[in-house]
Amino acid sequence: MRTWLIPNNVKLFIKRFIIKHKFNVSFGKNVNVNLNSFFEGMNYIGNNSEFISSKIGIGSYIANNSIIKNSKIGRFCAIGDNVRTCLGLHPTKDFVSIHPAFFSTKKQAGFTFVPHDIFEEHKYIDDGKTIVVEIGNDVWIGNNVLIMDGVKIGDGAVIAAGAIVTKDVDPYTVIGGVPARIIKKRFSENQIDYLLRLKWWNKDISWIKRNVKNFNNFDNIKANNN
Repeated sequence: MRTWLIPNNVKLFIKRFIIKHKFNVSFGKNVNVNLNSFFEGMNYIGNNSEFISSKIGIGSYIANNSIIKNSKIGRFCAIGDNVRTCLGLHPTKDFVSIHPAFFSTKKQAGFTFVPHDIFEEHKYIDDGKTIVVEIGNDVWIGNNVLIMDGVKIGDGAVIAAGAIVTKDVDPYTVIGGVPARIIKKRFSENQIDYLLRLKWWNKDISWIKRNVKNFNNFDNIKANNN
């Protein structure tokens, strides 16, 4: 009996077709995704963007020219133009040179001097070493943001345009700058605690539609969901 092997490019075409029509996912022009990418649905990936070995929750979208790799994105996130994750690491202590030829076998410059890897090039946040950045739910990331490996961004956070995020971000915190620092909290601590317990992003779409008129004010959403 002959076994037929389906080329990866054909598998990817089939997967994108299924994702697009079954999960209501839209792709811009020149979008690069791979077979290890997962979409929860109602997503958009903008022009000239890459979405590699990552997961994205329902309702979240990524704008143009962004490169998202080995990342987990929550629900209802808005990610701007030219946002990058999975930037990698170079040694800055003990090693005489920062050049990867002295610690990596990946041949980033076309060659290597070492027979095996001797430096961890990415900082993973999961035991399976597949995720380097975790973005919570209802997060807004502005244009031209870089997110370093090992960073977790909490629910409801806002990252100002042009920021370089080097540390974890608490929920409902607005940060900006190089390196990014706290600008303010979006709500009081009691309000943040309520929203984190409510977890509206985990409600079904029918609940969200019923409550959409209350989303323009915290007091309204609380008064109608006690």
